[in-house]
Amino acid sequence: MNDRVLTFGVSGMLYKANVLMYDRQTESLWSQVRREAVAGPLTGEELEVLPSTLTTWDKWRKKYPKTEVLSIETGFSRDYSQDPYADYYESQKGFFSFFTPGPGEEEKALVAGVILEGQTKAYPLKVLRQRKIITESLAGQQLTLSYNPETDQISIQKETGDKLVPLVLYWFVWKGMYPNSIIFREQE
Repeated sequence: MNDRVLTFGVSGMLYKANVLMYDRQTESLWSQVRREAVAGPLTGEELEVLPSTLTTWDKWRKKYPKTEVLSIETGFSRDYSQDPYADYYESQKGFFSFFTPGPGEEEKALVAGVILEGQTKAYPLKVLRQRKIITESLAGQQLTLSYNPETDQISIQKETGDKLVPLVLYWFVWKGMYPNSIIFREQE
């Protein structure tokens, strides 16, 4: 950031049901979803969003067959075969959620959150996976959202050719951070 390298860790704190990171250089707290420092000397500074993919190991391995996986032989006596969050993933209720879903909304639906010129919208992954392509207008600009089933990759392109990077997360977390955001409905 501004020619300064920051290293991050998990603070153990939550803000609107989402983990806050901290940078080791200034101990500022950073919201992953808002992509900015929310407390500390760097408050208001923003981070660039890097593209990522939520996919299966099988699909990842097919696309990147030379990927190396960290060994679970760490020298520590921890059982890595059990996921401590398995019950949470199965639950339809968000962790520390104060969100009441609207008609037809699922609190823990995975969505691709998009911000364009201050306007926000969430696109349910379930719908995007079914339709593969969604074209619509946001902030007066036409967007094309595409889903690639072979890689689980989501791409968003503006009519100008510029690309947007979506943030994939639970609907209740997105709505908590962006309360005026709306969710894409299939009939749109």
